[in-house]
Amino acid sequence: LFTARCSMFLPAPRQFRLSEETKASIKDVAVLRDELRPSSELRASLLRAARKAREQISSQWLDFSPGPPVLAKKRYFDVKTDGWAEEQVMVQLDSKAFGKGALRECFRMKEVRLESREFVGHAEGKLKVNQTTDHHLCFEAIACGLMELPRNRRRTLWVAKRSIADHHRKIMHKRECETDVIHQTFAKHYAELFNQEIHRHAVETGLGRCGAHDIDFLLTHVVELPERVTVSAEAFVLGDYRKHNTNGGSTMGPRTTPQAFSYFTFIKSGRRLMIVDIQGVLDLYTDPVIHFLPSRVSGKLAGADMELNFGIKGFALFLWSHRRNDIDQLLNLPVFALSCHEEKHLAPNSSRTVSQLIATSKKDPSPQAQEPGDFVVLLAETPGVDLSDWCNWRGALRHRSGDVVPPEDLIEAECHMEIAAMYHQGRITLRDEPRAPPEQKEVESAVFHLVEAARQDLPEALLALARLCSDEEHADFLPQVKGSQPNTMRALLARAATLGARHAMAALADLVLRDASSSTEELQLACEHLEAFAEDVLEERRAKAAMAEEESEEEEEEEDEEEEEVDQEHNSLHKKNFGWDAHGYDAPSALRRAAELFEGPLAEVPNAASRAAEL
Repeated sequence: LFTARCSMFLPAPRQFRLSEETKASIKDVAVLRDELRPSSELRASLLRAARKAREQISSQWLDFSPGPPVLAKKRYFDVKTDGWAEEQVMVQLDSKAFGKGALRECFRMKEVRLESREFVGHAEGKLKVNQTTDHHLCFEAIACGLMELPRNRRRTLWVAKRSIADHHRKIMHKRECETDVIHQTFAKHYAELFNQEIHRHAVETGLGRCGAHDIDFLLTHVVELPERVTVSAEAFVLGDYRKHNTNGGSTMGPRTTPQAFSYFTFIKSGRRLMIVDIQGVLDLYTDPVIHFLPSRVSGKLAGADMELNFGIKGFALFLWSHRRNDIDQLLNLPVFALSCHEEKHLAPNSSRTVSQLIATSKKDPSPQAQEPGDFVVLLAETPGVDLSDWCNWRGALRHRSGDVVPPEDLIEAECHMEIAAMYHQGRITLRDEPRAPPEQKEVESAVFHLVEAARQDLPEALLALARLCSDEEHADFLPQVKGSQPNTMRALLARAATLGARHAMAALADLVLRDASSSTEELQLACEHLEAFAEDVLEERRAKAAMAEEESEEEEEEEDEEEEEVDQEHNSLHKKNFGWDAHGYDAPSALRRAAELFEGPLAEVPNAASRAAEL
């Protein structure tokens, strides 16, 4: 009656609990208790709703044209064991699809479990079939399964899905079905964690649930049919189907629970994955997309990559569009910094073609040069940006090279850098028209995110910000910004050099050597940077030579092209030099220049002659 009264859906067993929203939508729940007698009007209303639900369910089978019953294998994925469990079933699959999406088509399917199951609806009551001890099914189990299949109304309505274009490529399609199941099972696991955290914080803080609902994902599985045919299957859900966010950063509607859940998965996973594309009936969801970094996850998920996984780009788009809500505060989730312009702007909705923009960015990840426009953004006057703590470039220069920032600590910095890049490329905007040239508030927002990335020690962000602080041209990135802060520029280069940015080492050494006021200590550190630059270049050459011995040149080029096309681990400006590679040094000339310094201005330094000879 609860189901009939509310959403008219038939949930799959062991996988759904009524949400608070569903319970709240039922009026006068108390009258349904045993001690109270419901009014005739309410009874009639419930009966009408139940009859309507039954008609909807029955109507789904009206044009069901099943093929012959076949034995199949149903496989579930277990997140805790990171493995598969399986059981044998008997199924009938519809001969024609009843629905199609962009990539997949759906078929009705009936099934009967054959091992250790109760077959409901037998003429003499429940017929129990004992679990078999091996994989060979007894005649009684198969016979009972054949009798059960025609009982339409006593079978759960399942939906079997397959790829429209690639289902005939059986091995690849099986892998795609397994990937879908792994992703949705992980989403279900994180939904359970989300529900637990909501309940715990609601009790501990005494603030209540702050509008948060319990959520769940449909249990899905792989069904392997004869002749190596594979489909993924889940229970059919009746009700008002809605989409709450997409894998391209768009949000739909005012619901806060789905948005908080996506952000929760990002934080809970240690910023290694994010579950988006939240859609379904009420708070029962299906078909999620997981953005994740393959090198930062383990187990079966690491190998379950798919085209819709945008990695860092997917993280960045969601974080750019997400606005902190009451549920985020209840769960004490950290704040992802946004500019003052973004804070005032509403989250983007479904009218934005963010998915198309992302598709474009995957094909052409490099930024395009832009005209400066009819406005100038002064770096020192950008709202929310303070570079005063980077003025002491001589102090920054004294840090030795070799600082290492753990990759997991740079994920948010990568996201900030990607947002800055997308503003520059016109792929995101704070206005209604997509792909428009950026306005001043958007350029200022890009600078804000660039500074945030630099503060978190992302090398390319330090190089980009140093270029904006210089008087050099930078038409390839935010040409509207003017800096003219030489001391800050050198401090940023110095920090990038200590983090191993090769061209920052050589560029900073060149700046020091051009400065007549440089001290002996600074000249020595410039020599160290030249040596480090040369060693880094030579090490790369040795690595390439070793690789060439193992692989042919053609295979190496194909691998490089593939990695460049789908780099999920980094932002689209990763390893860009922003003009700092125009220092004129290569490995031999850098070593030669360092040797000249030990023979000239640094001749009085201990062991200068031996160092010069060594170099």
